[in-house]
Amino acid sequence: MKKEFFGLLCGCTLLPAFLHAQTERPNIVIVLADDLGWGDVGFHGSEIKTPCLDALVGEGVELERFYTSPISTPTRAGLMTGRYPNRFGVRSAVIPPWREDGLDENEETMADMLARNGYKNRAIIGKWHLGHTKKVHYPMNRGFSHFYGHLNGAIDYFDLTREGELDWHNDWETCHDKGYSTELITKEAIRCIDAYEKEGPFMLYVAYNAPHTPLQAQEKDIKLYCDNFDSLTPKEQKKVTYSAMVSCMDRGIGAIVDALKKKGIMDNTFFIFFSDNGTAGVPGSSSGPLRGHKFDEWDGGVHAPAVLYWKKAEKQYKNLSSQVTGFVDLVPTLKELVGDNSRPKREYDGISILPVLNGKKSCIDRDFYLGHGAVVNKDYKLIRKGMKPGLDLKQDFLVDYKTDPYEKKNASAGNEKIVKALYQVALKYDTITPCIPEVPYGKGRDGFKAPKEWKVVR
Repeated sequence: MKKEFFGLLCGCTLLPAFLHAQTERPNIVIVLADDLGWGDVGFHGSEIKTPCLDALVGEGVELERFYTSPISTPTRAGLMTGRYPNRFGVRSAVIPPWREDGLDENEETMADMLARNGYKNRAIIGKWHLGHTKKVHYPMNRGFSHFYGHLNGAIDYFDLTREGELDWHNDWETCHDKGYSTELITKEAIRCIDAYEKEGPFMLYVAYNAPHTPLQAQEKDIKLYCDNFDSLTPKEQKKVTYSAMVSCMDRGIGAIVDALKKKGIMDNTFFIFFSDNGTAGVPGSSSGPLRGHKFDEWDGGVHAPAVLYWKKAEKQYKNLSSQVTGFVDLVPTLKELVGDNSRPKREYDGISILPVLNGKKSCIDRDFYLGHGAVVNKDYKLIRKGMKPGLDLKQDFLVDYKTDPYEKKNASAGNEKIVKALYQVALKYDTITPCIPEVPYGKGRDGFKAPKEWKVVR
């Protein structure tokens, strides 16, 4: 898709949604990729074709300091609540098919908050991954007015199954639509835009399962990279397949933006894209120059590619690009943006970056907790030793981004005061006792049999 695709957006003017006397609030579109690495997009120099995202960066702003959890379920939980996921027992692992865990039912979600503020239509399209066995955890009971997609992670892209059972749903019912999951998600997102745009502001959470494994791509996307797939080595085939999966998702994002533009509502839409964590290290994926990958608190695991388009904030794009922000900031930011001044039921860990969006502040200094002893701010990151066995740190590790943007050397020596201050921030969150105890990933796996069509009946 050509860059000119977004050119007409430049002249659009958003209604002043954040003014006290607002008459119209913005549509909210959040697009989430699954396991997309920092180095897997064209605007970071990748050979993978992502023209739509590249063009969106050209018209909007790349959020160059956007952070997530290093794995899926915790990021999605923090995105939905504005709170660090270790508060409710989903910090170290995702929710696997064989467990009955879910997002604590006492947590208010983004969708709950928007429902209170006049957003009639609040849809999640794609991957949920916040509970799949109990109705109390189901998206339709977590503030969403519509759900189309899958409850588990890592589904088959073509037959839409997990553990051999169909995991595809339309609201409460099993859905037997046929197709490739990425394209089904895109199609439903566009259908929702068409249905909702005349009914006031809406929320659309588009959670692609791409490019998470299994590595499965359509032939038409494989042909973007290879004319003779069968002649490739198994590793080369995986690399091409991964690239094709990313390009299919990119095309879908372009189609969603095009639908908003054709309806004349892109100029009043808060649109953000990011990945839930870094690359899982499959052939073809890349962290670029960043250290580490999925599961790590190094930047390759938690420093996500992210893009924002909101015309009203255009004059602040330069400041937004360098603002330390991330997954837990969406709820408090949107809450303030829509004019909700009420006290949250449970205190947010994230902050509102609306003052940067509307130009009242050029930067908000803050410390952002990444989990497992790690905390980052605009200048430094600290990772406490012993908090994450896989990192194998013998001592606390301080990153000085000014001199070492790719985390190659420990800058603790000579910076003892900085280490001490960040250590105390990390300790504050590391020692939280979750309201729901965290359960080891493999518990309950032995003898597990998936329910028929992943129907939630109790």
